[in-house]
Amino acid sequence: MRCLAFLTGLLACLALSSTDRAFAQSSDYTTLTSPQSAQNWHLTLGAGLRYQPDYEGSNDYMFRARPIISLGRGVKSTWWSAEDDAISIGFFSGQAWRVGFSGDILWKRNASTNVALIGMPEPKFGVEAGGFVEFYPTSWLRGRVDLRRGFVTHDALVADVKLEAFTRIGAWSLGAGPRMRIAGADYVRTYFGTYGGWPGTGGLLQRFNAGVYSVGAIAQATYNWTDKFQTTAYVEYKHLVGDAAKSPIVKTYGSRDSITLGISASYAFDLGF
Repeated sequence: MRCLAFLTGLLACLALSSTDRAFAQSSDYTTLTSPQSAQNWHLTLGAGLRYQPDYEGSNDYMFRARPIISLGRGVKSTWWSAEDDAISIGFFSGQAWRVGFSGDILWKRNASTNVALIGMPEPKFGVEAGGFVEFYPTSWLRGRVDLRRGFVTHDALVADVKLEAFTRIGAWSLGAGPRMRIAGADYVRTYFGTYGGWPGTGGLLQRFNAGVYSVGAIAQATYNWTDKFQTTAYVEYKHLVGDAAKSPIVKTYGSRDSITLGISASYAFDLGF
């Protein structure tokens, strides 16, 4: 909970510091995000390393690599990019808004990696695909909603709702904000259901309901070495709610609360068209 209080305080500080400069930035921001200012396509590629729970709800932590892939059109510095954003391709943009493709890779999971998963479903390797819309009510605030459907691993809809305040100070970019995920029943059942190996299950996969799956927050600091290369450090807090928090692998072996620490590096390529 201290981490959540820290993130909340950082968000308030960012909002106050950004408000002081909002009027000075507003005219430039409107110009940058107008359809007439759209420039070349930019492809951002990179990699990151996370120290995170072995599985969501786990008390065991491990290092895990992740890819960074983003494709968008327009002035690269206009759009805010958060470390927990899904794979994104921005197709259309206008004055303070952008829409496009949202995707995620789902890795397989089995009991060979953690004994707590014995008697649990073994999700297969798969993907989530859908779209996103993001909007900027002011020059220092971003709202974003992703809606994706699972394939192979699960067949549920998953929605990520994000809000963050951000500011740029010299070569530094700082941002923080709350998070919420809403997931369909099959998503929760796939990752948190139990078979008959658990007492009281009657040998059947337990029932789960769709709804709010988790809430949390993220804070990140990015250093822009050049206009194309940047490195980032971040901390993310997540709190499981609903049926996911009631699963035996969370209540018995894990925790509803988790902290993820991460670093990343990325490079943006101007595609020239």
